[in-house]
Amino acid sequence: MTLHEAPVGTMARVAASPRTPVHQRLATLGLREGIAVHVMRRTSGGGRLLGIGPSRLAVDRATLQALRVEPVQ
Repeated sequence: MTLHEAPVGTMARVAASPRTPVHQRLATLGLREGIAVHVMRRTSGGGRLLGIGPSRLAVDRATLQALRVEPVQ
């Protein structure tokens, strides 16, 4: 599933993603393969606020749809 499809309130682990400039920028911000993220809330325009450790990151809908994740059990 994509990060956009992950329900609010869930934890998900980022799966492998393509090496595009956008994905490389997100990796520098902490959103990289293998990291667990908490989908905290929706933002206007269909984005999400994500919790990554102690940090918070707002991500737009198009980027969320490009990121594959796996549920954390």
